[in-house]
Amino acid sequence: MSVADEFLRADEQYAATFDKSDLPMPLGRKVAVVTCMDARLDPAKFLGLQEIDAHVIRNAGDAPPTRSAR
Repeated sequence: MSVADEFLRADEQYAATFDKSDLPMPLGRKVAVVTCMDARLDPAKFLGLQEIDAHVIRNAGDAPPTRSAR
């Protein structure tokens, strides 16, 4: 089985048991976090986040882009 097939199977299982559609919007903490995309890091764990606490943006650089970079 390819990695893509594994991902699809995991997504199907997640969707079949998804029970968080009743969580309120907007975000609980009203914050966005820009963090490294290093796969060894889990922002939810190292920041103590729960679902709906924050938007998490994984960045491939050493700093978030500035307005001038757009």
